[in-house]
Amino acid sequence: MNHHLRTAPSHDLLTRFLRDRQRPVPVIEAAQLVDWPRAEVRRQARTEGMLLRGDLVQWEAVAGWLLDSWPLRSLFEILGDDSALLPSGLQLLPVRWELPAYIVHGLLVQARLEPLPHRVVRPSDLTGYLWDLLHRALDADTVARLQGDREFMDAYEFSHGETDE
Repeated sequence: MNHHLRTAPSHDLLTRFLRDRQRPVPVIEAAQLVDWPRAEVRRQARTEGMLLRGDLVQWEAVAGWLLDSWPLRSLFEILGDDSALLPSGLQLLPVRWELPAYIVHGLLVQARLEPLPHRVVRPSDLTGYLWDLLHRALDADTVARLQGDREFMDAYEFSHGETDE
């Protein structure tokens, strides 16, 4: 069993990545951002059609992997005073819900069992799983109605590189 101690990206690496959203990302830098082996970054980039000549990866692919690889809380902690580099719609809001115990229990089990073929990295906790589940629950009509809401769209499309800065 692999007990690799994960290494989060440094503040400098993360801020440089977030400041230049038009720049293709070198494989070595992408690997450091998401804490994957370089071979895995290349494989995933090839699979997604995001590997560019010169061992570069399109920015939006790395942004998606970054959100898959690290809880948002961790990214905000790393960024500190530079957290505004992430869209304001990605800011974490504490939510207190009262749900029947069976729902919470079922979601905890489902979070461990659901295959999640669309994810490169499984969510590490229930919060990450719920974010994924609820993101997928937003239907096209809702997103269409929110097209004029820049804060929503910046967060919703963040990993597609389509935010307005």
